[in-house]
Amino acid sequence: MICICGTTTWLLSTGTSTPHQPKAVLLDRSHSFIQYDLNKIDFYGDKMVWDGFFMKMNQLVFSGEGHVSILHMGGSHVQAGTLTDRIRENFVTMVDGLEAERGFIFPYKLAGTNSPSSIRTKFTGAWDGCRNALSTDHCFWGMSGINATTCDSVASFKIWCFNHDSLNYYNSHVRVFHSGDNYTIEPDSAIQVWTSKRRLDMGATDFYFAAPVDTLSFNIYRNDSLPGCFVMQGIYLGENRDGITYNTIGVNGAGTYSYLRCEMLDEQLPTINPDLVIFGIGVNDANVPEENFDARKYELRYDSLITQIKGVNPDVSFLFITNNDTYYQKRYPNRNAMKVQEVMVKLAKKHSAGVYDLFDIMGGLGSIKEWQNAGLAQSDKVHLTRDGYRLQADMMYLAMREAFGNYLYRTTPK
Repeated sequence: MICICGTTTWLLSTGTSTPHQPKAVLLDRSHSFIQYDLNKIDFYGDKMVWDGFFMKMNQLVFSGEGHVSILHMGGSHVQAGTLTDRIRENFVTMVDGLEAERGFIFPYKLAGTNSPSSIRTKFTGAWDGCRNALSTDHCFWGMSGINATTCDSVASFKIWCFNHDSLNYYNSHVRVFHSGDNYTIEPDSAIQVWTSKRRLDMGATDFYFAAPVDTLSFNIYRNDSLPGCFVMQGIYLGENRDGITYNTIGVNGAGTYSYLRCEMLDEQLPTINPDLVIFGIGVNDANVPEENFDARKYELRYDSLITQIKGVNPDVSFLFITNNDTYYQKRYPNRNAMKVQEVMVKLAKKHSAGVYDLFDIMGGLGSIKEWQNAGLAQSDKVHLTRDGYRLQADMMYLAMREAFGNYLYRTTPK
């Protein structure tokens, strides 16, 4: 029998389950402009759609068994990693430290752009980046929406990732998404490979190691004198452990239109096979003059993305994060954020999704100025500071924890 004593202490238990108290998050409630009472997830449509995700979480929490895959998609808020690394840390503590594999990453430094601090990359050779967010870039993208390309005859890269305890993730299986038919990619000779397999169906090569490794080194060779290039599209770091895998896909400047340019999304997304997709795509869609924002087209683009993802997992749950308040060109509050808010609620009703209303929680139109004055937002009035992103991550964690607690209360025999 499980004792539910309010949504903040849902992990008190009796019987065979092992008691576990979730991570304590103490929010600084001194900011009068933040609407802390709105910090929750609003569910629309058929709430039972979320039961599959919560059932998997329940199994992890109380038996320590199973695997939950989460995918967080967005733009620069996601690529930078400050927000998502903190959310990943919080989610893991939600299930008593059950941290599964690192999951999908992109070695952003290869593409000459900023990287989450939890991903480290070193490389040799000349590499160029190509982003789905740039209308001037025209590439064949995978699900990451970003490519790193080298045309050198010999190149290499080394990559390692670590968690919030500064411990490296170990990997027993790595899937490298790439193209370049006249190139060979292989791990450094110091890494013992049990077997490898080319996956033409998804544009990838699988490597299975004889023993888990925490630092990956790959060498890339051109096989002939014919012209060609090697294109990196992303890496999945696997360990086949029970727990939560928090995957992120983020490209600076990306909007919903950007990810619809990813021609290999359908083929590569089954690697992640998400149970929950967190959508934070909207700031760049809305970064136009108010009269130029087409809410209907924005909605249709999201519908297309949702259809693609449901084709991978029909039982997937969706959570929309409304835009944070921003200023348009630093001059005036961007009212398109309210149109994004309306569209996301409409989408949530249509697809039985959840909405985390960051816009209202922040304080609504113009509140980014208050966040900036409090050291929580940057001077561009678009991005948050490290403290701001960590505050957002902690509030989202508490909202998700409350939603899970409500599910347990609803489904536990009284």
